[in-house]
Amino acid sequence: MLKVLFLFPNSSNEGVVSNAITILAPIAKRLGCEVEYFETSFYHKKPTAAEDRTFSGEFKPVKDQIPKKEMKPYESMFKEFNYKIKEFEPDILAVSANSLEYDLFLQLIQNVEFDNKPFTFVGGVHATFSPQQVIENKYVDAICIGEGEEAFEEFIEKYKENCAVTDIKNIWVKENGKIFKNPIRDLISEDRLWEYETDYEFYNSEDYFLKPFEGKMYKKAIIELSRGCPYNCNYCVNTALKNLYKDKGKFVRFKEIDKLKQDILNKKEQGFNLIQFLDENFLNISEEKLEDFCGWYKEHINLPIIIQARPESVCESKIRLLSSMGVHIEMSCGVETGSKRILNEICNRFTTHEQTINAFKLMHRYKIYSRAYVMIGFPTETREEVFETINLVRKINPYLSIMSIFFPFVGVPLREYCIKNGFITGNEMARTFTEQSILRNQKMTPMEISNFRRVYSLYVNLPRKYFAEIEECEKNFDEIKFKKLVDLSWKLRSNWPNYELD
Repeated sequence: MLKVLFLFPNSSNEGVVSNAITILAPIAKRLGCEVEYFETSFYHKKPTAAEDRTFSGEFKPVKDQIPKKEMKPYESMFKEFNYKIKEFEPDILAVSANSLEYDLFLQLIQNVEFDNKPFTFVGGVHATFSPQQVIENKYVDAICIGEGEEAFEEFIEKYKENCAVTDIKNIWVKENGKIFKNPIRDLISEDRLWEYETDYEFYNSEDYFLKPFEGKMYKKAIIELSRGCPYNCNYCVNTALKNLYKDKGKFVRFKEIDKLKQDILNKKEQGFNLIQFLDENFLNISEEKLEDFCGWYKEHINLPIIIQARPESVCESKIRLLSSMGVHIEMSCGVETGSKRILNEICNRFTTHEQTINAFKLMHRYKIYSRAYVMIGFPTETREEVFETINLVRKINPYLSIMSIFFPFVGVPLREYCIKNGFITGNEMARTFTEQSILRNQKMTPMEISNFRRVYSLYVNLPRKYFAEIEECEKNFDEIKFKKLVDLSWKLRSNWPNYELD
């Protein structure tokens, strides 16, 4: 029997479900493979972005938080992975990784003492957009570019029968020193995409699903209504994916509403009490389908819900339908920056301030809890432009607002701009959205950017009379004073949205 070991090199300390592996593992099982799993969630690493955001006041403090799973020492991760390889003796090591996770995968694989090295197959965003780098690694035998469901299924079928695997679309294979680079297949059609079953056998602990929300712990289910984004923002990997799949089929695909309803019902029956949609823009759904969904959700589910939307897609008729469900709704919108220059010229995004302001007004009018996402550290950004972001966020007055430090990940169009202009070399290690900026020769130094991000929540949530104290904390950090200001900001926000900032 063919043995497949799935590896998820999670760079976070928290339990994270790999959506790719929940789809690919059942494919291997259905084809008669023996399947096992190794992941790196619960080994003590550096502080995560979520921990940074709780400290900075961006995330709401959790009351009566369930004690976290005890972290294993970082060093034991390498020993236990080595043991897993020797004990299971996999024929195939299947890895799913973004850029942060790929760096951790390399650390793991380099520390294994192989008796017989498995055929190592790497998929995910990093392999998709840095294929030459990944396939040339001496430990890697094959990579998957783009969507993996059909490609992985064909690969397992051929590998089991000892057939050649050098001609499978979406897959590059290294054999006898030669690299076989196959073309991209068409996107999986809308009617077939969600036929692939998901299997959560590897995630049989509540540690993967219990997440903070509104100051409490919830068992959160992740649901996909659609896949793909119609926009072309320079800071987003979806733009590169769209270019990769040009003329290869419909990029934005929707799940049938009946299938969506059944997926949510299944989650409720399994004890989940919070539903989060992965969709880039939940409001891409037609108004007719949204009306059907909202009526059904109110009658049969009645659980809090988390969604994302673009400001320009927020209209009163759809917001009214969402509000009619009568449940707690949190809607996130990417605001990104208050600088029109940065938004248009650097980000290639053309949402107007008026659209953003109107979107948040509608959310507040219909009692939908709003979250605004912004970034700092865009190439060429000035401190004055960062304050344009502060002023816009104060004007829209979201329930929560999160600031990330821009990172030019592999596949993001702005990465090439940064390399061309000498802002990065292209060889830097990936970082989280709360770690220091890697961009060089900027108007703001990496330290200035990090210091500003740390106090961002205070600038947008406290009256201007506190700005001098906030700036002092920004430039000469005093943890006692900082914590007092964070506590004050949460005290004021307890009256949201009925409190005046200025």
